[in-house]
Amino acid sequence: MSNVLKFPKMPEKSGSFSAEATPDGVRCGNRVIGYSSAIRQLNDGRFGNPLSEGFGVIAELSLAEINGWFKPSLEQQVSVWRWMVAGVFIVEQMKANGTVAVSQNDGTTTYAVRYVGEHGGIVVYPTTERFSLALNVEELMLKDFTHDDPYQKALMLYQSMLEPSADGGMTLSAWGRDGMAMLHDGFIELLNTEGIPAAPTAH
Repeated sequence: MSNVLKFPKMPEKSGSFSAEATPDGVRCGNRVIGYSSAIRQLNDGRFGNPLSEGFGVIAELSLAEINGWFKPSLEQQVSVWRWMVAGVFIVEQMKANGTVAVSQNDGTTTYAVRYVGEHGGIVVYPTTERFSLALNVEELMLKDFTHDDPYQKALMLYQSMLEPSADGGMTLSAWGRDGMAMLHDGFIELLNTEGIPAAPTAH
Protein backbone atom coordinates (compact mmCIF):
# COMPACT_ATOMS: atom_id res chain seq x y z
CA MET A 1 0.00 0.00 0.00
CA SER A 2 2.88 2.34 0.71
CA ASN A 3 3.62 2.93 -2.97
CA VAL A 4 0.13 4.30 -3.65
CA LEU A 5 0.14 8.00 -2.91
CA LYS A 6 -1.59 9.61 -5.91
CA PHE A 7 -5.12 9.06 -7.06
CA PRO A 8 -7.44 10.09 -9.89
CA LYS A 9 -8.31 13.76 -10.11
CA MET A 10 -11.82 14.12 -8.80
CA PRO A 11 -14.64 15.97 -10.56
CA GLU A 12 -15.89 16.98 -7.11
CA LYS A 13 -14.78 19.12 -4.19
CA SER A 14 -14.18 17.98 -0.63
CA GLY A 15 -14.77 21.41 0.93
CA SER A 16 -12.84 21.97 4.13
CA PHE A 17 -12.04 18.28 4.69
CA SER A 18 -8.40 17.51 5.39
CA ALA A 19 -6.56 14.40 6.55
CA GLU A 20 -3.11 14.21 8.06
CA ALA A 21 -1.10 11.18 9.19
CA THR A 22 0.21 11.35 12.76
CA PRO A 23 1.95 8.75 14.95
CA ASP A 24 -1.42 8.08 16.64
CA GLY A 25 -3.71 7.94 13.62
CA VAL A 26 -5.28 10.06 10.90
CA ARG A 27 -6.12 13.60 12.00
CA CYS A 28 -9.40 14.75 10.45
CA GLY A 29 -10.04 18.27 11.65
CA ASN A 30 -9.79 18.25 15.45
CA ARG A 31 -10.21 14.48 15.72
CA VAL A 32 -7.57 11.74 15.47
CA ILE A 33 -8.86 8.40 14.19
CA GLY A 34 -6.79 5.28 14.79
CA TYR A 35 -5.50 3.68 11.61
CA SER A 36 -7.43 0.42 11.99
CA SER A 37 -10.58 2.40 12.77
CA ALA A 38 -9.98 4.60 9.70
CA ILE A 39 -9.86 1.51 7.49
CA ARG A 40 -13.08 0.17 9.03
CA GLN A 41 -14.75 3.52 8.47
CA LEU A 42 -13.54 3.59 4.87
CA ASN A 43 -15.15 0.22 4.28
CA ASP A 44 -18.36 1.38 5.97
CA GLY A 45 -18.62 4.40 3.65
CA ARG A 46 -17.57 7.08 6.16
CA PHE A 47 -15.25 8.82 3.70
CA GLY A 48 -17.15 8.10 0.50
CA ASN A 49 -19.08 11.32 -0.10
CA PRO A 50 -17.20 12.76 -1.81
CA LEU A 51 -14.76 10.02 -2.78
CA SER A 52 -11.90 12.51 -2.67
CA GLU A 53 -12.06 12.30 1.13
CA GLY A 54 -11.46 8.56 1.02
CA PHE A 55 -8.57 8.92 -1.39
CA GLY A 56 -7.11 11.52 0.94
CA VAL A 57 -7.36 9.19 3.94
CA ILE A 58 -5.72 6.36 1.98
CA ALA A 59 -2.85 8.64 0.99
CA GLU A 60 -2.28 9.35 4.69
CA LEU A 61 -2.45 5.63 5.50
CA SER A 62 0.30 5.12 2.94
CA LEU A 63 2.37 7.90 4.48
CA ALA A 64 1.91 6.39 7.95
CA GLU A 65 3.17 3.05 6.65
CA ILE A 66 6.23 4.71 5.11
CA ASN A 67 6.96 6.49 8.41
CA GLY A 68 6.62 3.27 10.39
CA TRP A 69 3.57 4.47 12.33
CA PHE A 70 1.27 1.76 11.06
CA LYS A 71 1.68 -1.70 9.55
CA PRO A 72 -1.60 -2.88 8.02
CA SER A 73 -2.54 -6.53 8.21
CA LEU A 74 -3.09 -8.44 4.99
CA GLU A 75 -6.85 -8.24 5.41
CA GLN A 76 -6.62 -4.49 5.96
CA GLN A 77 -4.56 -4.10 2.79
CA VAL A 78 -7.20 -6.07 0.88
CA SER A 79 -9.90 -3.78 2.26
CA VAL A 80 -8.00 -0.63 1.23
CA TRP A 81 -7.23 -1.89 -2.25
CA ARG A 82 -10.84 -3.01 -2.71
CA TRP A 83 -11.89 0.54 -1.80
CA MET A 84 -9.45 1.97 -4.33
CA VAL A 85 -10.59 -0.29 -7.17
CA ALA A 86 -14.23 0.57 -6.50
CA GLY A 87 -13.42 4.27 -6.10
CA VAL A 88 -11.37 4.55 -9.28
CA PHE A 89 -14.10 2.68 -11.17
CA ILE A 90 -16.76 5.12 -9.93
CA VAL A 91 -14.60 8.12 -10.87
CA GLU A 92 -14.01 6.76 -14.38
CA GLN A 93 -17.72 6.07 -14.90
CA MET A 94 -18.61 9.54 -13.62
CA LYS A 95 -16.27 11.09 -16.16
CA ALA A 96 -17.53 8.86 -18.97
CA ASN A 97 -21.27 8.78 -18.31
CA GLY A 98 -22.06 11.47 -15.75
CA THR A 99 -24.75 11.17 -13.10
CA VAL A 100 -28.50 10.62 -13.15
CA ALA A 101 -31.26 11.66 -10.75
CA VAL A 102 -32.56 8.84 -8.57
CA SER A 103 -35.83 9.19 -6.64
CA GLN A 104 -35.70 7.98 -3.04
CA ASN A 105 -38.48 6.36 -1.01
CA ASP A 106 -38.80 9.50 1.13
CA GLY A 107 -39.56 11.62 -1.92
CA THR A 108 -36.14 13.23 -2.16
CA THR A 109 -33.83 13.02 -5.16
CA THR A 110 -30.17 12.05 -5.13
CA TYR A 111 -27.68 11.76 -7.95
CA ALA A 112 -25.84 8.56 -8.77
CA VAL A 113 -23.11 7.64 -11.22
CA ARG A 114 -24.22 5.67 -14.28
CA TYR A 115 -22.47 2.69 -15.86
CA VAL A 116 -23.27 2.08 -19.53
CA GLY A 117 -22.18 -1.20 -21.09
CA GLU A 118 -22.92 -3.80 -23.72
CA HIS A 119 -26.44 -4.59 -22.50
CA GLY A 120 -27.57 -1.21 -21.20
CA GLY A 121 -26.94 0.89 -18.14
CA ILE A 122 -27.38 0.89 -14.37
CA VAL A 123 -26.56 3.27 -11.54
CA VAL A 124 -23.54 2.32 -9.45
CA TYR A 125 -22.59 3.23 -5.90
CA PRO A 126 -19.25 2.89 -4.08
CA THR A 127 -20.73 0.72 -1.31
CA THR A 128 -22.33 -1.79 -3.67
CA GLU A 129 -19.18 -1.86 -5.80
CA ARG A 130 -17.12 -2.83 -2.76
CA PHE A 131 -19.67 -5.45 -1.77
CA SER A 132 -19.68 -6.88 -5.28
CA LEU A 133 -15.88 -7.07 -5.38
CA ALA A 134 -15.76 -8.77 -1.96
CA LEU A 135 -18.39 -11.26 -3.12
CA ASN A 136 -16.90 -12.01 -6.52
CA VAL A 137 -13.19 -11.79 -5.70
CA GLU A 138 -12.51 -12.46 -2.03
CA GLU A 139 -15.14 -15.13 -1.45
CA LEU A 140 -13.94 -16.91 -4.58
CA MET A 141 -10.35 -16.80 -3.36
CA LEU A 142 -11.36 -18.06 0.09
CA LYS A 143 -13.21 -20.93 -1.55
CA ASP A 144 -10.56 -21.91 -4.11
CA PHE A 145 -7.36 -21.15 -2.17
CA THR A 146 -8.30 -22.08 1.40
CA HIS A 147 -4.82 -23.37 2.21
CA ASP A 148 -2.83 -21.08 -0.08
CA ASP A 149 -2.97 -17.48 1.22
CA PRO A 150 -6.35 -16.47 -0.26
CA TYR A 151 -6.07 -12.88 1.00
CA GLN A 152 -2.63 -12.52 -0.58
CA LYS A 153 -4.07 -13.67 -3.89
CA ALA A 154 -7.01 -11.27 -3.55
CA LEU A 155 -4.59 -8.43 -2.79
CA MET A 156 -2.47 -9.24 -5.84
CA LEU A 157 -5.59 -9.33 -8.01
CA TYR A 158 -6.80 -5.93 -6.79
CA GLN A 159 -3.33 -4.45 -7.27
CA SER A 160 -3.27 -5.74 -10.85
CA MET A 161 -6.57 -3.98 -11.54
CA LEU A 162 -4.98 -0.54 -11.05
CA GLU A 163 -2.03 1.20 -12.65
CA PRO A 164 -0.48 4.70 -12.67
CA SER A 165 -2.15 7.11 -15.07
CA ALA A 166 -0.45 9.63 -17.33
CA ASP A 167 -1.48 12.53 -15.06
CA GLY A 168 0.22 10.97 -12.04
CA GLY A 169 -2.93 9.50 -10.48
CA MET A 170 -4.39 6.01 -10.65
CA THR A 171 -6.53 4.39 -13.31
CA LEU A 172 -7.96 0.96 -13.96
CA SER A 173 -5.61 -1.29 -15.87
CA ALA A 174 -6.86 -2.73 -19.16
CA TRP A 175 -7.71 -6.04 -17.52
CA GLY A 176 -9.18 -4.30 -14.49
CA ARG A 177 -11.48 -2.32 -16.75
CA ASP A 178 -12.43 -5.46 -18.68
CA GLY A 179 -13.10 -7.33 -15.46
CA MET A 180 -15.37 -4.63 -14.09
CA ALA A 181 -17.19 -4.43 -17.44
CA MET A 182 -17.78 -8.19 -17.42
CA LEU A 183 -19.13 -8.02 -13.88
CA HIS A 184 -21.59 -5.23 -14.65
CA ASP A 185 -22.58 -6.41 -18.13
CA GLY A 186 -23.38 -9.83 -16.69
CA PHE A 187 -25.60 -8.28 -14.04
CA ILE A 188 -27.41 -6.07 -16.57
CA GLU A 189 -27.96 -9.05 -18.86
CA LEU A 190 -29.45 -10.97 -15.93
CA LEU A 191 -31.79 -8.06 -15.21
CA ASN A 192 -32.82 -7.87 -18.87
CA THR A 193 -33.62 -11.57 -19.12
CA GLU A 194 -34.90 -12.45 -15.65
CA GLY A 195 -35.83 -9.14 -14.04
CA ILE A 196 -34.90 -8.08 -10.52
CA PRO A 197 -33.64 -11.08 -8.53
CA ALA A 198 -35.78 -12.31 -5.64
CA ALA A 199 -32.81 -12.02 -3.27
CA PRO A 200 -30.44 -9.04 -3.06
CA THR A 201 -27.68 -9.33 -5.64
CA ALA A 202 -24.62 -7.09 -5.81
CA HIS A 203 -23.49 -5.43 -9.02
